[in-house]
Amino acid sequence: MGAESDAAEKEGLVNADLAQSPPSALRALCLCAAVTLASCANAQETGFITLTLADEQFEMPLSAGHSDWTGSRGFAEVSIMARPSQVETWQRFQSLRLTFDLLRSGAQSPEMSLLRRTKDAGFERWYGQSDRGGLAVLITDRSLADSLLQVSGTFTGTLGQSTNFGQTIDFGTPMPVSGTFAVTLLPVR
Repeated sequence: MGAESDAAEKEGLVNADLAQSPPSALRALCLCAAVTLASCANAQETGFITLTLADEQFEMPLSAGHSDWTGSRGFAEVSIMARPSQVETWQRFQSLRLTFDLLRSGAQSPEMSLLRRTKDAGFERWYGQSDRGGLAVLITDRSLADSLLQVSGTFTGTLGQSTNFGQTIDFGTPMPVSGTFAVTLLPVR
């Protein structure tokens, strides 16, 4: 009985050691996860879009939770949403979204949507694309470090009203737009 008791005691000590000290592969995985989460926690999405309508200029900060990118160094889909932070601008606009494909040679297939407030507290939805409204995006700078995409540029084109989220766009009363953007984005989460 002494040998069985010694074996059971040793097995209990080994099991206790394993419970207190996880295997090295598990420790390495936990360390890797902690480092990844720490680097993501330090990464911040920042930026703005400056919108010019006629002779008025509106600077809107990036809405980080609604902006992102996906892809690779050679091809990325970029989605930038900005919302006004000043009350006067907020009373006129709810949000501005600019999307485009970012290739090595520049931006392609840009689209823009602008949610504009009306006098009766409703909204007008304005849309423009490269093939409808002549929307063009010119990239002036870009870089990809780790998972952070920094991109800046200019845009110009014409928006028209739509009641069906850009499926059809009415350019009967066109809204010429232009502006700049400079953003730092995290990938799709």
